[in-house]
Amino acid sequence: MAKTQLPSDAEARAEDAYERFGTRKPRCSVSGCPVTDWRQITGDEPEHLVCYEHRAEQQGRSPIEDEHPAGRHNDAQFTVPFLGNLHRATDDGKKDWPKETLLNPEGSPALKAAACVRAAGDWLLMIVGCLLGWVALFLEWLDERLTELHGRRWWEEFGLPEQFAAAGLEAS
Repeated sequence: MAKTQLPSDAEARAEDAYERFGTRKPRCSVSGCPVTDWRQITGDEPEHLVCYEHRAEQQGRSPIEDEHPAGRHNDAQFTVPFLGNLHRATDDGKKDWPKETLLNPEGSPALKAAACVRAAGDWLLMIVGCLLGWVALFLEWLDERLTELHGRRWWEEFGLPEQFAAAGLEAS
């Protein structure tokens, strides 16, 4: 039976990267690039870290690569063009899949199906993270600013419609 790796494997990979980078807060050194994800950074000195896409461009390569969603061993033909930084992140996530599922040495259709399900789950998490990951931080920042400017119950000053109060904005 395939053994699922522990989430601490990703944490160990992150720690290795932080040690290699010489910082726990890696950032692409290209001006204006917001990339800080350790899986998407290359280099080994804090002032020379570059995201994978910028490194590809510096080397004259395209920042777009072919992603094998279920893994190359499960379906070598099906690929999706992917930005290099996201490709690095999705490939790193596959390291947490059971080895038998990812490598599928006998070509088991059940393991191929498992890889497809895992890929779909990983992609959904990535899409939600990319589209919505910033929203909670923004709303918390916005609440902080509105509280500073208009007080702890700022929404009352704005006269928000009753349906917002019914959604949980009423007094606690």
